[in-house]
Amino acid sequence: MGETEGKVFRADEEVPVGTLLAKFRAPWWKVSALSVLTGAVTLLVLFLLPNIYESSATVVPTTDEGKPNISLGLGALASSFGLTMGGPTRIEDLEALFKSRELTIRVFRKHSLWPMVFPDSLDPSTGKLRPGWRERISGVRPEPVPPGDWDALRAVEKRLKVSVSRKLGTLSVSFESRSAAGSRDIVSHYLDEAKNRLQEKALERAIRNKGFLETHISRTVDPIIRERLYTLYSQEVEKEMLARNREQFGFTVLDPPMVPDRKSRPKRSLNAVAATLISFPVWAWLLAWAGRRSRTVPPGGAA
Repeated sequence: MGETEGKVFRADEEVPVGTLLAKFRAPWWKVSALSVLTGAVTLLVLFLLPNIYESSATVVPTTDEGKPNISLGLGALASSFGLTMGGPTRIEDLEALFKSRELTIRVFRKHSLWPMVFPDSLDPSTGKLRPGWRERISGVRPEPVPPGDWDALRAVEKRLKVSVSRKLGTLSVSFESRSAAGSRDIVSHYLDEAKNRLQEKALERAIRNKGFLETHISRTVDPIIRERLYTLYSQEVEKEMLARNREQFGFTVLDPPMVPDRKSRPKRSLNAVAATLISFPVWAWLLAWAGRRSRTVPPGGAA
């Protein structure tokens, strides 16, 4: 170490690691100060970001307990007539429903959710969305326009989360917004509209099947087939009655959405600490590189 302490290295000469660390031992206090400063700046920037609150609900599909069962023979008979008999809702059906565009459009058309999802862009006096600088430059939206279906789909793209636990047979729906109560309300709206959609489809199918069966019963002479058609008809009547029982149809809410009492993000303290730790080796490398450049002789200089 003593031999290389006063030595001046050329730019193309390899410097031993021990010598490099010894030469740049003094600036470590600068590395620490810059790292802390980086964390402080990160914290200040994060304080400029708004708080985001997340509310969630957990549902489970309604089982077929108490619902009419279709035997193999009756099912074949119904298929021969082109009838869709339906059955209990599966977890895959609920996942597809909550992720569907149709459900999001129904929710936004029925409820005024724009102030919660676009608090900065929506003009409360006109009810129109103000275009951002990117939209103005690209010409996508040069002037304020009323929000539409595509705005709703883009609004929930990163805010709405639907996850399934196939092991437990449950589905979780969550939504993020700047309003704690608003997040809870939006999840409730999704649950209500999903149940409405399932109910409408079941009622529509049952009413259609009933009319179809009534026509064939009046035309059928064979007593055995007529008896089976009457059985199918009674099952459709029962399905229609069950579909009108809205509280127990389609799915059951295990955990209803609640108003969150704490924000979900940004995690300011955690991110500030992470920025401090990550920046420490970066600053150390930069200062070491700068120190090495200042202590080396450029090519062609004196040795």
